[in-house]
Amino acid sequence: ASPQPTTQTYTLAPSPTAISTSTPWPTITPVPDWKVHSFASDQAQIWLPNSYFGGDIATSSDEIMRELRDTVDDDAFASDIEGLIAIPEIIFFAFDTNITDSVRFMYVGSEPLDSDMSLTMDDYLNKMMDNFKDSNDRIVERQIAQLDNFPAGKLVIESKVPAGDVEKFVSMAIYMIEVEDTMWFIAFRTGRSEFAAHQETILTAVNSFWVQR
Repeated sequence: ASPQPTTQTYTLAPSPTAISTSTPWPTITPVPDWKVHSFASDQAQIWLPNSYFGGDIATSSDEIMRELRDTVDDDAFASDIEGLIAIPEIIFFAFDTNITDSVRFMYVGSEPLDSDMSLTMDDYLNKMMDNFKDSNDRIVERQIAQLDNFPAGKLVIESKVPAGDVEKFVSMAIYMIEVEDTMWFIAFRTGRSEFAAHQETILTAVNSFWVQR
């Protein structure tokens, strides 16, 4: 039986808005056997293992879908990804060509913050949680995470996919990072059983995220 989520009280990290915009973004040390991907008109970057194939949705969506359909023999899954990368807020998508039953993938997106609404990271986490109220989703972790480079909101969600398949579960980690007037989100999905083994990879990738300020 899957563990049930517990209610915990978290101490909020300092608000990202308190960070001076003049502070240089940390220089990322290249990771062996990893590749840097640029997107959002070269205004953002992230490092991923060489086994990941992907690119900027605005310029590479057709190429991504061709590679995905050639690699993953699952039309329903490919159609789901096609719908995912059509979401306007999603800017970058990549998947692990070392295929497993769950098909590991990640994406980066952003949305402008409403200057008339003063949302803390805690408020934004609550807002994001509203997207996962489906009976097939379960939030198992919610916190303010202190990464190497910045404080960030973090959600971990377990989902049953597809809706009627009770034997297949996946886990997704979503990190939310506020940079000036924009909220960036970085999501990684793996099979639930392999999620723990990929934590180091996920954290390395998220900590490598860079955006022009």
